[in-house]
Formats: sequence, C-alpha cells, structure tokens
Amino acid sequence: MKTGKRYAVIMAPAAHRAYKKLDGALQEKVKSAARKIAEDPSIFKELRGPFKGIRSCPFTHEGTDYRIAYRVNEEQQRIEILLVKSRENFYKLLSKLLKQH
Repeated sequence: MKTGKRYAVIMAPAAHRAYKKLDGALQEKVKSAARKIAEDPSIFKELRGPFKGIRSCPFTHEGTDYRIAYRVNEEQQRIEILLVKSRENFYKLLSKLLKQH
C-alpha cells in the first residue's frame, strides 16, 4: 500500500540507545532500512501473536542477521522504531520491551 508520501520516523528511547552503540557502517544500514520503511511501511511483514501490530524489517550486516521492529501510526503518518538488534534473542527482548509499555 504505497501512498506516495513518506512517513516520519521516530525511535523509541530504548531503540535509540541501542542504535547509538552500533558501529558507523551498521548505523548507515539502519538509516537505509528506515528510509525504505518510511516510503512504504507495509513492505515488511506484520508479526503475529503477542507482537500483532508490529512489523519486522530484516537485514544482514557482515554476516549477522539483524531486525528492526517498528509500529505504524497511520493517523499521524508516523513510524516508531521499537528495537534494533541482531536476530539472536530479538523476540525475547521485544517481548520484554512491550511488557514495559
């Protein structure tokens, strides 16, 4: 459902803290993925079960699989990045983050 207008992208505090710890090349990959998400938020699949309403953007950096978990707010034309992390323990940490909200 490409709308032609870009969504604003914000990072939740926990996601931003994690992002700042990434090396420069990995930060660039995250920025590139965020631009792709902003152009068409529905491009990546929606998660199921307890993660309903959250989408996951997978990408690889130097042989490691990463995920960006994000939520789309259609009314505000905004995307909130909830978590940026390697695939290892990603869903466990996402679950923990959601329980805090």
